[in-house]
Amino acid sequence: MSQGQLAAPSSSPLTRVAEWLRPRRRLVPVTRLAGPAGPAEAAVRAMAQAVPMAGETLLCRTLGRHKMLVDAGDFTHAPHLAIDGFWEWWTTRFLIERLKPGQVFVDGGACYGYFSLLAAELVGPAGKVLAFEPHPRSAALLRRNLALNGMEGRAQVEELALAGPDSGRVMRFVLPEGSPMNAHLLPEELSGGGGATETRSPGLAMVATRPLDRHAALKPDVVKLDLCGAEEAAFAGMQAVIEANPAVQILLCFNPVRSAAPADFLARLAGQFTLRRLTVRGEARDCTPTEAMGGGDVMLCLAR
Repeated sequence: MSQGQLAAPSSSPLTRVAEWLRPRRRLVPVTRLAGPAGPAEAAVRAMAQAVPMAGETLLCRTLGRHKMLVDAGDFTHAPHLAIDGFWEWWTTRFLIERLKPGQVFVDGGACYGYFSLLAAELVGPAGKVLAFEPHPRSAALLRRNLALNGMEGRAQVEELALAGPDSGRVMRFVLPEGSPMNAHLLPEELSGGGGATETRSPGLAMVATRPLDRHAALKPDVVKLDLCGAEEAAFAGMQAVIEANPAVQILLCFNPVRSAAPADFLARLAGQFTLRRLTVRGEARDCTPTEAMGGGDVMLCLAR
């Protein structure tokens, strides 16, 4: 053996057999996630893992396949991703069964990108994901998560908040400590009663706003709005989107406590779409306005 050369590692038959028998953790196929919730959840939980990283960040394995960076100081959304490996199984299953290659998905209130990542995989390279996230820290992690999973080429991140048809100005945005998923625009800003141009409070940020109608040319197939109280305004700001693509399906998180005029809002939704809600099994079931007003978050499924 000449100088500088390294000897090849020995590979005995016993070593090769041991390597072949070594257990390997394979990614959970997306098709398996569309099945009954019990076995699918179990498969995902078995793959769940969380590793501390620098900068108060955790690296999680979600849905048995995606690598996700989350804020270690988040005590609401991140623990579910770290321990269970999934979030809102009903919405997860609905998207897996509905989104098709080549379609366009809008994720309003994307947070770290759990649904954006899933959608980007489902729509494929011919499709597109448009993710809106105004929280500065969450938006930064969202971009990293898309890149980490090789999805940045089919997903676009907009670091701003969806709001009404007359939005476009900067609004005050509440940043709850330990709960980035519950960050929200102030109600008085949404109603036009704000007007502040700056803030020094550590619990507030100034964020740009935009109506979804500025992206009507994309003709999204599925729009998900989970905006902690801004859903009513955002729906008003997407009427051109609905007109451009009447077959659009909308997942809208409704809570009567966070709505400015909940009964009127439900009446408007029911006047434009068949009103349904997602069950815990991820199935869309007919829903009356009275049921939706029962209290708590309801994931409405709006389609014609």
